[in-house]
Amino acid sequence: MIDRISINAIAEEVSRALSYSRGGNEGAMVVTPLLYPGGARVVLRFQESEDGYFVSDLGAGRREADLMDGSTVFTRIAKAAAERFGVRFDSDMVFDIEVPREALVSAAIAVANASKEAVDQTAARISEKRAMDQRYELWSRLTAAFPQAHVEREVMVRGASSPWNFDAMIETGGHTSLFDLVVPHASSVHAAVSKFLDIKDLGEQSPVRVAVITDSENTPHLPLLGRTAKIIQLDAAIETFKRAA
Repeated sequence: MIDRISINAIAEEVSRALSYSRGGNEGAMVVTPLLYPGGARVVLRFQESEDGYFVSDLGAGRREADLMDGSTVFTRIAKAAAERFGVRFDSDMVFDIEVPREALVSAAIAVANASKEAVDQTAARISEKRAMDQRYELWSRLTAAFPQAHVEREVMVRGASSPWNFDAMIETGGHTSLFDLVVPHASSVHAAVSKFLDIKDLGEQSPVRVAVITDSENTPHLPLLGRTAKIIQLDAAIETFKRAA
């Protein structure tokens, strides 16, 4: 049978590791189990005030956004996130003021979640913009490589079993070529392998498949990707794009 006393002790140990506090000259700090996209913990500061307590993220959310070059985006997002959680944002910190003792827990949860959500959304927006910029670069390079061909953008092509989205398609020299951007993450590589493999399964008449990677040094599973498609760098020479197709 499970030793209930041991389980309780383990649970207490885990809870202390998930969240802990430390004192300081300018108030108490609580390290929460919430994580920003960069891996840092969300940390809250508690300070006494005349009419209760002041709870803030110390501007940590803002600093995380600055590291991503997303300060402008963060300002807009953080204001909306703070309002959604019933707290405030002053262009630097997410905070709540005049919090009574009995409401400190709920205030801490609200501030921590608002700070994390603002940074999460900022990271997502930056990622979306970067992806869109990369698509425009791909389309520009294909247009330069194949000035006589029509570059079809963001197309859906049916494979042997399912339809798939590709970033670009061109028809030249009597055959079709499909291009798809692959960013340096395992999930992106696995998604590309799935769609390229299903297109490959169409047989001899299947389109040429080209994986356009943005960072060769940090992209995992390149040999696996290379089994289903040709691989070229986004910043490769125009001649490389011509040969790939």
